Amino acid sequence: MLDEHFVDHQHLTARRTPYRDDFFVVTVAGELDMKTAPILADALAGDFPPVLVADLTRVTFLSAAGMRVLLDAAERAREQGCCVGLVTDGRIALRVLRMSGVAASIPTFESLSDAVRELAPRSAD
Repeated sequence: MLDEHFVDHQHLTARRTPYRDDFFVVTVAGELDMKTAPILADALAGDFPPVLVADLTRVTFLSAAGMRVLLDAAERAREQGCCVGLVTDGRIALRVLRMSGVAASIPTFESLSDAVRELAPRSAD
């Protein structure tokens, strides 16, 4: 099953890709500001898988509008019994997420492998 959703804008791309059936990754690249935040919102729209991680490692600018989209998505996911996590490896982006309180509301990791290890549902083998 390939449920890939790709949105492109001259300053931002957001690609939603299944990592596993129960774990999707939205890879975001570019400037996430008031003009491009709706692109991320589109990639995060709809029903959530059990776990969805937004990979922000290629985001070059992160505004309050982008953080609002992330917080709204996390709230919708919680209402559906799902989990949203964030990945960022940039010191500035991580500092902004922590200072704004976003990192306290949404589990935040420095690598996708850390997010997978901590958030991915365990198989019942």
